[in-house]
Amino acid sequence: MFHLTSIAILLTFNTLSHPGDQIVDAPTSVRSFSPESEVNDDIIETYFTQSGPLSIEFYEHLTLLANPWLGGRQPGTEGSGIAGEYIVWNLSKNGLTPAFEDQTDWYQRFDFNVDSAPPEILSSFVAIDDIALVDGRDYVVLGNSGNGDVTAPVTFVGYAIEEGEDGYSSFDEADDLTGQIALMLRYEPLDENGASQWAGRRFSPHANIREKMNAVIRRGAVGVMLVNPPHCRDGRIGLETSASNRFGTTNVPVIHVTEDVINAALTDETMQSLQSKADSSEVQTTPLMLNATLKTEVSTGGMQAKNIGGILKGKGDLADEWLIIGGHYDHVGYGYVGTRHPGQLHHGADDNASGTSLVLILSRLLSEYYAQSDDESLRSVMFLFFDAEEAGLHGSAHFVKYPIINLSNVNAMINIDMVGNLSQNNVLIGGTGTAEQFDVKIPEWVGSSVLTASLMPSGTGPSDHTNFYQADMPVLFFFTGLTDEYHTPKDQPFTTNPAGAAKLASLINTVARDLVDEEKLSFQTSSSSSRRGGSRSGGSPAASVRLGIQPSYSAELETGILINGVSEGTSAEDAGLQDGDVLLEWNGIELTGGMELMNQLRAAKPGDKATILVQRDGQNIDIEVTLKAP
Repeated sequence: MFHLTSIAILLTFNTLSHPGDQIVDAPTSVRSFSPESEVNDDIIETYFTQSGPLSIEFYEHLTLLANPWLGGRQPGTEGSGIAGEYIVWNLSKNGLTPAFEDQTDWYQRFDFNVDSAPPEILSSFVAIDDIALVDGRDYVVLGNSGNGDVTAPVTFVGYAIEEGEDGYSSFDEADDLTGQIALMLRYEPLDENGASQWAGRRFSPHANIREKMNAVIRRGAVGVMLVNPPHCRDGRIGLETSASNRFGTTNVPVIHVTEDVINAALTDETMQSLQSKADSSEVQTTPLMLNATLKTEVSTGGMQAKNIGGILKGKGDLADEWLIIGGHYDHVGYGYVGTRHPGQLHHGADDNASGTSLVLILSRLLSEYYAQSDDESLRSVMFLFFDAEEAGLHGSAHFVKYPIINLSNVNAMINIDMVGNLSQNNVLIGGTGTAEQFDVKIPEWVGSSVLTASLMPSGTGPSDHTNFYQADMPVLFFFTGLTDEYHTPKDQPFTTNPAGAAKLASLINTVARDLVDEEKLSFQTSSSSSRRGGSRSGGSPAASVRLGIQPSYSAELETGILINGVSEGTSAEDAGLQDGDVLLEWNGIELTGGMELMNQLRAAKPGDKATILVQRDGQNIDIEVTLKAP
């Protein structure tokens, strides 16, 4: 693959001057100034000429969308608005009509919360009886806290587990916490060694903090104080270092408080003695002789966003049926989500100015095809540009929840995400198992191109096609792979492969022209055993091994990684990892999320063995995985 970075290196090498040669006399006339070209002076022109007009069109779109002027296209920003204006200008120029508000508006507006970024704690005040606590030393406000100002008695609720193993419960049926602040132990009942009674190593699903907090709030609690068990082998030590965003959302003040603070306030008990009673199920809800004041003011991170849509109207008997072609146009701005480089500009060239550029090209190609075609019956095509994908597929989720067309009339949805780095002429196509006809059609489509396709049957993955598949629509997902630039400030236009993008545009155009004209596809569910895995969290070209799992985007876990699919022929499948497994440890190291898993994969090499602690059906088991190359 010949990237533009290679061209830049050649040009630099061939334009070095020799000392003393920099100053020469100019001709007497400007019109006669025309230095002879040297070798490689025209390398960029040659590259694009040989790559064809589609590569030029792709790069023109890409360089505007990934320009620093747009600030990384974070939803709701001025740069996002400029990107939207550019998209709309092109759709209008290509003869499309607005998709929304009875075809009068290009935009579908919505609000979303940034689940993967902690909310901003604007202010807080906490006191127990008449002692004010110090923020950051004695307590922190958790990211699932609501806004509130309450003063109320404190009730100890043990581990706040409604139904544990062997009939264990922290509550009686009649327990009512109305008007009380719940003091809750983290995790679950422990044995004499401080290990979980139900899991041995780490913890069982009963330790889920969201469920525990929901249990006390349903019983009327007006605030929650979380405290670590004093005697806990596998638990975390100390307070959360920042406003944690792992525990969902609530409508009451929620704080994490130290054991020392509670011990200083108690008179007849200690946290150690209360924990011992909770461990042995000797205590359910127990009023304490304490009052607490919790004041919290929290900004939940709500943001404004807007999808963009244009319609190419069909004709004849198929005009009321649809093909959807889409890709997300947002990126992470200055690192508001999904990056280890917060505060730095992320241009988002490959992710996903590349996909946006291809959708724009296809809108032109198909519009011209419709204008010239003698076919009397063609499906309508909706071109969609999704916002807020990076924060959790919000744009596509909003469209599927509030569609402007009958989704049962959609023949297929094509999703184009990260297609700017074609290597070895090999493109990944996901969703190949979501329609019965794909087994025949896909080899025909790919066979008419110069590309090789790696097929993945699953209709799910960390991109927008997932929401359409889950609404029972056939999907195809085009993806050229991760690079070291992914979600870093280095993802810039010159690191992409415009010639490869042109080849891909031609292939998808062939696919689209078939899907607007031929028989309606028959939707089918794809096998979970062959879902695309690890492309954004579990595996990376920066690693020499690949695990082969699809992590869930909506897992409500305090720690660990929920598997939403296992790819065929990978290390994960060979080891017997399954849908629904939760990965807790890697060779004894806690897997707190996808980044930690990626760190472990990057440190491994093919042939290495790893022991993964897996939570399956409420039990924690060790599974040995032999790692293979991607």
